[in-house]
Amino acid sequence: MTQRADAYRHIAAHYELHGCDWYAQTFGPRLARLLEERGYGKSRVLDAGCGTGTLALNLRAEGHAVAGIDLSEAMLEVARAKDPEGRIAWTQGDVTDFNLGTQPFDVVTCVGDTLNHLSRIEEWEAAFRSFARHLRPGGALYFDVMTRKGLEWLDTYQVTDRGDRVLILGFIYEPNTGRSTMKLTSFRRVDGSMYERMSDTVTEWGQTVASIYEALGRAGFKNPERLWGRAELPEDDERLTVLATRA
Repeated sequence: MTQRADAYRHIAAHYELHGCDWYAQTFGPRLARLLEERGYGKSRVLDAGCGTGTLALNLRAEGHAVAGIDLSEAMLEVARAKDPEGRIAWTQGDVTDFNLGTQPFDVVTCVGDTLNHLSRIEEWEAAFRSFARHLRPGGALYFDVMTRKGLEWLDTYQVTDRGDRVLILGFIYEPNTGRSTMKLTSFRRVDGSMYERMSDTVTEWGQTVASIYEALGRAGFKNPERLWGRAELPEDDERLTVLATRA
């Protein structure tokens, strides 16, 4: 049983009100095309860090057989409510140490800052090893994370007011440690002038790109390919998206 705390236990109920499942909407169609182009169409897919399940459900709609795992039971409750037919197997677990006991997957996806919630590169490597154990040889790992540059860029304070709902975000980035602490406070109108308030604090860490690639290699992956980068050097991009092959 994991000792890692559920950082989304309160905000989960408001998560999608503010478009926090944005990755599935923004990059989901591109990911689906990529899997088709690389020979992974209609595959067995594990979405690691599936959150409220939007990406997993989208991949299921594309014809993939999908399973989802997430640390947050509160987020999984939202995912299960969106999947009343039970088309997806939703499992509570820690990506650094899990065993689903199923036949190997063709693809593991891990997006939307899931790995950034792990403080040490050794924990990232443990997650990569868990993914490798659940992939067939030649299977693909697709992951997307914030770089240190991206976390530094988020060092700000934001208020989004849509009338019936308000999201307040405060970020503090520590360049010496690569740690970003985010305080989320959400208000949702429930009756006239009455609002429901939810709040959580989420901590993320950035790792150097070189250390990420080294951890991938040690965990049994080869040929890491950086996708859709905008800057010449990956360290200068806000996000790092990688497709790697299980050796």
